[in-house]
Amino acid sequence: MSSSMPSPPNWQIAVFPALLWLLLTSAPLAAQDCGNNDPARIPNSRFVVNQDGTVRDEATGLMWKQCAEGLSGVGCTAGTALTFKWKQAMRQGQDNLFAGHADWRLPTQTELLSLIQRRCYGLDIDVANFPNTPPAPFWTATSAAYYGGDAWTIHFGTGATGYGTRRDSAHVRLVRDSAACSPARPGSCVAHEARVPLPPAVNPPPTTSPFLP
Repeated sequence: MSSSMPSPPNWQIAVFPALLWLLLTSAPLAAQDCGNNDPARIPNSRFVVNQDGTVRDEATGLMWKQCAEGLSGVGCTAGTALTFKWKQAMRQGQDNLFAGHADWRLPTQTELLSLIQRRCYGLDIDVANFPNTPPAPFWTATSAAYYGGDAWTIHFGTGATGYGTRRDSAHVRLVRDSAACSPARPGSCVAHEARVPLPPAVNPPPTTSPFLP
């Protein structure tokens, strides 16, 4: 009796080289999509960080708040990143006075997607220009057409697009059109007095409490 191993079927012989070729060619393609192989992307030169806590995008012409709502300071390390219901998030822009501008708003889905930067690991955003970004969903102003009362979200931990219901909460990063504040649209501008803090009073009179006798 012969102890030799049986030969593999002809289809296995034909398929194995094809699978090997696919593995060898797909690996370089995956590496090309990996943002971590391009250190020049962080910080990205298209973003210009201003001293007033805003970031101007030279590619889109938009001006962003550098910090997510609730955060402030150098590196956005002060405070706590807040979450809002969608309607609250929409009002957050309308009620916001920051860096001399009163025309902040919630970004559209397309605008917020422009900040996505695909990476192999870490946050999917330029963390040098947008530091301390929570790895979580952020609201957009774009309602989800197929889901009544819902809106699209962008997750900066995974880069995924999702949607939230009126019961959900998500983070907020506000944006404005950098050329919006102009004499042609005075309602979007902040008065000079509101932009420049008044000097402290010299020797102010002492205050008294109405609860003291």
